[in-house]
Amino acid sequence: VTSLKPGWTTFTWEESISHTASPFRISILDENEKLVTVLLDHIPHNENSSPIANVEKTYTPYKMSINIPDIKCDKCTLQFLYVMTDKTVNCGIPTCYYNPDDAACKGSTDPEAPTCAGAPNDNVCVQEGECFSNYHSCSDVVLLGTVPYTEFSQDSQPADWPYNSQHMKMQYYGAEVGSWSNNWLQGLPANYTTEFPNLTC
Repeated sequence: VTSLKPGWTTFTWEESISHTASPFRISILDENEKLVTVLLDHIPHNENSSPIANVEKTYTPYKMSINIPDIKCDKCTLQFLYVMTDKTVNCGIPTCYYNPDDAACKGSTDPEAPTCAGAPNDNVCVQEGECFSNYHSCSDVVLLGTVPYTEFSQDSQPADWPYNSQHMKMQYYGAEVGSWSNNWLQGLPANYTTEFPNLTC
């Protein structure tokens, strides 16, 4: 379990399989795995990523500094979400809806329809247009702020985050690409690309 104080920390992760134009999200969940708040959404993909599966030295590293809000939670989770929109786009769904309660299905509500290529199973989806293939990685955290997590809205993205909900709709994802250099996304305000104490996924 990792303890996190309010303020900036650098989150690092590696991509072991590259999914073209597939975005990332970093958020906080409660102990029942329900969304508390989104810290950064629509983090765009690095199209220069070309890892070889199961060859760790080829994995593509990413870095992103995030601002942990003044939130208090003794049993929460920091969730890293990778929405594999390459699969939904290839299945004729240019923009998909991420449903955390139905995050793995065939890509259609029709039991007779063919299963989309790359879908994780043959289960019908709850609704049409869902993001049917997603990767989740979670780390248990204790959040050392002062405001109870139950008082937070589901959107804690900073106003200067260029992909926040003022610009891109939360939980809806498509082909999303950014320019990355030396593991950092380019064109951001300085705090997002400043190295702070690290949290690794």
